[in-house]
Amino acid sequence: MIIYTPLLEQEIFDEEQQHDNFYWLNVDHATVKMRRDEESNGYEIVHMTSTNPADYLKKHLQPGSIYYL
Repeated sequence: MIIYTPLLEQEIFDEEQQHDNFYWLNVDHATVKMRRDEESNGYEIVHMTSTNPADYLKKHLQPGSIYYL
């Protein structure tokens, strides 16, 4: 079986992974996976998924960026 997905293998097959500290949000028409960052009191972008190639060039959607709600 072949699975075509933008997700990591650990996110699909790892049953012991804690999903409580990750949040999926829509930001500028892109779906981003965020993790709570206690130091900056914001959310760090871990993964971004979009069908628009231009979204991958936006600096504020890159993994590692801090997003404040």
